[in-house]
This record gives sequence, C-alpha cells and structure tokens, in this order.
Amino acid sequence: PPKGPVLLNYGIEEARFTKPVYPGATIQVRFTVKEKVDQEKKPKTDDMPKGADVASGIVKFLVDVIDETGETVAIATILTMVRKLDQS
Repeated sequence: PPKGPVLLNYGIEEARFTKPVYPGATIQVRFTVKEKVDQEKKPKTDDMPKGADVASGIVKFLVDVIDETGETVAIATILTMVRKLDQS
C-alpha cells in the first residue's frame, strides 16, 4: 500500500483515566482534531537523514475513550507529525 501522511507519533499530553475498564468491556475511541501547527521546512544538508527535509506539521488530536454505557473512561491529547498534503 502507498505510504500515508503520518511521519511519527510525537507524544501524549493531558492523559486522564476517568473510570475503570475491565476485561470483556466494549469500548470505542473517537479522534477529533484540536489543532494543527505548521512547521518550517528545513533546508537539506548532507548530514540530514533521508526524508527529514519534507514540509510537515503537528496535528493535536483529542482522544475520547467511551465505554458501552456512553461514559468517557479516558481522555487524552496525542501529537502526530504529518507530511503536508502538497508533498509529492
């Protein structure tokens, strides 16, 4: 399959577990984009790893984990570095 836009998972912020979840429980995970942060494209240098000179940005996702009763059992913000869409 073709390579997707995700370059790397950058980190987790503000993670909270609000209710216990036990084996056998059914959960759903919902991702919502909270913020997009542009990053400047770095000029290519000889010591730069292959692919490090692409235009990219950080997408902050709000992640809600919901149990079968509709209650939130965990909430977090995750940071993902993505390639900008105009890259070839």
